[in-house]
Amino acid sequence: MTDLTGQIALVTGGSSGIGLATVRKLVSLGAHVVSGDLTPFPEALDAVTGVVADLSTADGCSTLVDRVRDERGRLDVIVNNVGIAPTRDGFEAITDDDWLLLWNVNVMSAVRVTRAGIPLLRKSGSGSIVMTCSSTARVVDPYFVDYAATKAALLAITRGLAEELGADGIRVNSVSPGSIRTPLWDKPGGFSEQLAHRLGGDVESAIDRYVREERRITLGRPGTAEDVANTIAFLVSDEASYITGADLPVNGGSVKHI
Repeated sequence: MTDLTGQIALVTGGSSGIGLATVRKLVSLGAHVVSGDLTPFPEALDAVTGVVADLSTADGCSTLVDRVRDERGRLDVIVNNVGIAPTRDGFEAITDDDWLLLWNVNVMSAVRVTRAGIPLLRKSGSGSIVMTCSSTARVVDPYFVDYAATKAALLAITRGLAEELGADGIRVNSVSPGSIRTPLWDKPGGFSEQLAHRLGGDVESAIDRYVREERRITLGRPGTAEDVANTIAFLVSDEASYITGADLPVNGGSVKHI
């Protein structure tokens, strides 16, 4: 059975969606989690330290890692999960500011947090880093082209870091979720409403059409945040001790190519 008792984990974007599910999962396995996000951690859990920080900035990333160093003195796990995924009307509509914001949130947060956290992982004598990537890095959706580019960058960083840090006993992997129905889908104006507007009908029938006709998801449903969190927990555990440089798809079978 997976056991993370006594381990210190840092999770970015831990206040909602996949991040929140990951924090809950790691805590349930015995870890203490330091969660960094723009919004306060929404639950009172003894094993969670919530840090409010703007991770699109260098200062925000430093604040988060400094908190881990000052309060815990060590680090075993980094989960670079924070990200944004705005839908676009087309490539020409994406401004320089749009590109830079996505790059800073989705890529540079992972770069900065990981760079600052590596000395702590080395001090622990081992460790695990997981990047939350996306199936859109390989199967590009025209509504998310800039998002897809940032996730492809994270895949490249994952492979490069795995090669560099293997000698230190630090494993680096990624997960690539497919269509995961988080609260962001169902917020007013969110992806669910956008699907209903684009495909017609009510939200649930539009999602069903999206699953069957557009994404052709083999398992016939969107995933859940817990589906992704379970995969992350496996990757950071000793059960995955011989896995590094890998990307695990969590997409219900929507990516068909070999």
